[in-house]
Amino acid sequence: MPILTVTVAPDLVEEVRSTSDELSEALLGLIRKHLAPAKGTEQIMFVPAFGVVTGCSMLAHLVHRASESRTSEVRNSCAQAIADHLNATYGCSVRVRLIATSSDDIAASDIFTEVSQ
Repeated sequence: MPILTVTVAPDLVEEVRSTSDELSEALLGLIRKHLAPAKGTEQIMFVPAFGVVTGCSMLAHLVHRASESRTSEVRNSCAQAIADHLNATYGCSVRVRLIATSSDDIAASDIFTEVSQ
């Protein structure tokens, strides 16, 4: 269940907003390629920074459920691919933090509900 949140510096918000469909598809492709999650469990969100940013212009924070098949090499490769894509697309500084969470360490439930109509 990979959950990716990309926090975007104020000066990049409009550019990311205008390309967010393509960006979501590209990032989803990278996550699927490297982490091979169960289809439909992915979550990607873009969040604007509301003030002065200390550090990189983009922070991609990806949390996923750990497994033996997702070694540190696999995680590093995924993080590097995300960083490379964001940097190449927007020409900005990027930090990627990819965290694997053990099922035994998940303290909260992962609840998903659809909007009722």
